[in-house]
Amino acid sequence: MRHPILSGALALLVVVGAVVAAAAFTVPATALSVDGTSISQATLNSELSTIQQNAAFGCYLDASVQVRSSGQVSLPPIAGQASSGSYSTAFVDFWLGQVVNNLLIEHLASLQHLGLGPTAFAAGRADLDGSISATLAQAAVASGQSAVCAPSGQSIVSTLPAGMVDELVRAQAAGDLVLSRAAGYGLGTSELLRYFDGHRQSFQAICLSAIQVASSTTASTVRQAILAGQPFAAAAKADSTDSTSAANGGDLGCFSANEGAYSTVASDTKGLAIGEVSQPVANNGSYLLLEVTSYQPAAFAAVQTAVRLAILGAGASRASAELASLTKHAQVSVDPRYGRWSDASGIGIEAPRTPLAADLLNPSL
Repeated sequence: MRHPILSGALALLVVVGAVVAAAAFTVPATALSVDGTSISQATLNSELSTIQQNAAFGCYLDASVQVRSSGQVSLPPIAGQASSGSYSTAFVDFWLGQVVNNLLIEHLASLQHLGLGPTAFAAGRADLDGSISATLAQAAVASGQSAVCAPSGQSIVSTLPAGMVDELVRAQAAGDLVLSRAAGYGLGTSELLRYFDGHRQSFQAICLSAIQVASSTTASTVRQAILAGQPFAAAAKADSTDSTSAANGGDLGCFSANEGAYSTVASDTKGLAIGEVSQPVANNGSYLLLEVTSYQPAAFAAVQTAVRLAILGAGASRASAELASLTKHAQVSVDPRYGRWSDASGIGIEAPRTPLAADLLNPSL
C-alpha cells in the first residue's frame, strides 16, 4: 500500500499568492476537525515547521507527488513569499488534505471494527518505511538517477518527531487493515500462506536475458535476426549497448518477487513463454528485447513480504470505494483562513480566493 498521506486529490495543488503565518492566529485554536477529531493550530504549525526544516522529507513529498502525477504536478513551495515564518496557502492546504485523508482512513478502520494493536502498529511502521523507499526508487528511475532525497524510507522517518511518526504509522496501520479486509484476507501468517497457495504463479522468480539498443527500429531489426535463427546470446554480445550484460550474453539473472523491480519485470514479460523474445520495450530513452530463460517456483518464506503487499494491492479498488463513500458523508470543518473543505474531486482543501485583509501579514502591500 502506498503511504496514505499521498492518496489525496492532486487537484488541490493550485499555486496561490497568499501566505499564512506560523503563529499569527490564536482564535480559533482548531485548524481542522474531521468527524469530531480536531487538529490544533499548534500541531499544524509544528508539522509545517518540521517539513520546512526537513529537506529529506520535503524532497520525498515532492517526489511522491511527481511520481503519482507522472511528472505533471510538483509540490507547492512550502515557504510563503511575504516574510520568514510563513507558509504558502497552497502547501498548507495540501498538507491539511493529507491530514483529512489520514483521519478518514482511521475512521473507516474504526467503523469496520478493525483493532489497531501492537502487531498492526509494528507492521504499519515497516510498511511506511517500505512505501517511502519504493517511492524514492520510482522517483530515481524516472529522473535517471541512482537515488533521490535519502537512502531509504527508514532514514527519512527516523528524522521526524515521534508524534508525527506516530500519526503517519497509525494511518498506515489503519490503511493496511482496511485494505486486507477489502481483499478478503487477514495479515497473519496463515492468511498470507492461504493467499500464496492460491497465487503461486504470481510469486515465481523470473530469470531473463536482455538486449539494450538505442532505438525501436534497431530493436525490431535485432529481434527479426533472432527470430530468423541468431542465438539471443550472440545478438546480445554483438548489439547490446549494456556492456555488463552483453559480456554475459545478455543474462540478467533472476528476479525475486521481493525485489522492487519485480513488478516491472513481470509486466514486461507477461505472457512470454520460456525462450520467447519480447517486442521492443521502451526503457528510459533506450529499448529492450527480453527473453525469459526460466521461471523458478518460490518458497513462501522467501516471498512472504511480497505476499503481504499483494494482498494489500488486491483490496485497493474496494477499499478506495469505501473511503470515497465515507468521504462524501464526512463532517469536515477547516479554519476559513486556510480555505474550505471540498470533496468534489477527492480529498482536498480549496484555498480562499481572496484572503481577508486582517489575515494578511502586511495588508498595505
